Amino acid sequence: MKVTGSIVITDPCYMHNYFGSCLMRRSTIYGDWSCMVYPGKLGETNLPDQWDAKYFKFFKEYNSEQDLDKKESMRNEFKAFREEWKKNILGEFCADSGQVAVFEYDKLNDVSKEWIKSHPWCATVIEDFDGDVDFVVNYKSVHVVGIGNKNFFSIQSGF
Repeated sequence: MKVTGSIVITDPCYMHNYFGSCLMRRSTIYGDWSCMVYPGKLGETNLPDQWDAKYFKFFKEYNSEQDLDKKESMRNEFKAFREEWKKNILGEFCADSGQVAVFEYDKLNDVSKEWIKSHPWCATVIEDFDGDVDFVVNYKSVHVVGIGNKNFFSIQSGF
């Protein structure tokens, strides 16, 4: 779908009293998404693979660790990595109901706009986008993809 203006990628359940139609919406294969939005085109970078390697290694080691002090240290180390990682992404969003939608920011009400500002991990805002936004479904993954003046794609980053 062609879009001109700022857009919001999030779960439609988070938009308060939104009675208009969202630009697009697709049920996901799994519920409780935690997603990251990367700059560029889908498949042209290995940043999502780097994230997954660190993310899954951390949880495997963390879950097998018995020493509580060591677990706390591991958690703090991963939090620091995650904060540094945010420099690589355009934003994050959740799709807790198992759905994802793209909304035109200007058409949202003030309550939704304030909620977005106070919950940046639940909604990604792509400012001044001019291009096409679509969903790409690959086997069991769903990606929000934007091609235009600012290319971007989403990747599920965990449950």
